Amino acid sequence: MEEIPGLRSKPYTIWIHILVWVAFLLVPLLFIESATGRERFMIMGWFLQFLMACYFYYNYLYLIPRFLLRKRIWEYFLMLMAGLLAIGALNLIFITSTSGVVEHHHPFNFWRTALFPIYPAIMAFALSSALRITIAWFNNERQKKEMEAEKLSSELAFLKSQVNPHFLFNILNNICSLARKKSDETESAIIKLSQIMRYMLQDSKDEKVNLEKEVEYLQSYIELQRLRLPEQVKIEFAVDGRPELLSIEPLLLIPFVENAFKHGVSYQGCSEISIHLHTMENSLSFNVRNNIARHRDEAGEQGSGIGLKNVMRRLELLYPDNHKLNIRDDGTHYEVDLNIKF
Repeated sequence: MEEIPGLRSKPYTIWIHILVWVAFLLVPLLFIESATGRERFMIMGWFLQFLMACYFYYNYLYLIPRFLLRKRIWEYFLMLMAGLLAIGALNLIFITSTSGVVEHHHPFNFWRTALFPIYPAIMAFALSSALRITIAWFNNERQKKEMEAEKLSSELAFLKSQVNPHFLFNILNNICSLARKKSDETESAIIKLSQIMRYMLQDSKDEKVNLEKEVEYLQSYIELQRLRLPEQVKIEFAVDGRPELLSIEPLLLIPFVENAFKHGVSYQGCSEISIHLHTMENSLSFNVRNNIARHRDEAGEQGSGIGLKNVMRRLELLYPDNHKLNIRDDGTHYEVDLNIKF
């Protein structure tokens, strides 16, 4: 037999059932004044209520899980009718066996005695069906939400895992470029890379990190980029407010910065990249602006949007109604304006 949702995992449910049936048995005695009437009810009424309880749990614990919920409709109704026949037969046997003990108000009638329990049985059927189907519906809804949450968590983990190698490859290319030039700053770059990787491997596993750590991560990335870029590339990075008071999902801002360096740096002329982060009490404003280098057209658009598509999807999953992302491209400048409400 299938486990009844909540019956084993929540023992207090059993006590609720017990208390309801005890009240169902005892409350009618309060309205019966005569001792004879109470005696008759305790024998006849309690047996009938016992039959109703048996039919209630017969439907609740056995028929609905095994037949109705599995869409075996005809078998379900046949078993219901069999239960009704059994209740009628048991009531008939009990009435005839107690005829010498209990004084009955009406003379014995076979059909009236056999059919009398049908109305209470219908009530027991209706209550048990409503309760069992309601529990099944709530459990299905809970399972759907759990599956959606698990799917969301898996998708976010996958998207986050895509950020790490994508970013790491770019940094390694930068250090490789410094090593080829035999630059004295290669050692400093490797140290900064170790700090970045520590953040990526440790802190990024957390659901959220302090925004100040994310800012330090961006700062390290920008400093690594400065090492390989010519002097004519102007980089501005400014932080306003108190980032230490906010928390954010790790590696959420880096794709915008990475995209600016990837497509906004020109070795043939002047380039400008400005990155501004402004925090308020429960919100964040992040702006990244860069000029569009000519080599973007030569490189093509095929691989340029992977990081941005990734972070856009993460924003949709994490802040579906609490973020605004505006991207402007006028042919000469590319600007990203992100606002998040926490």
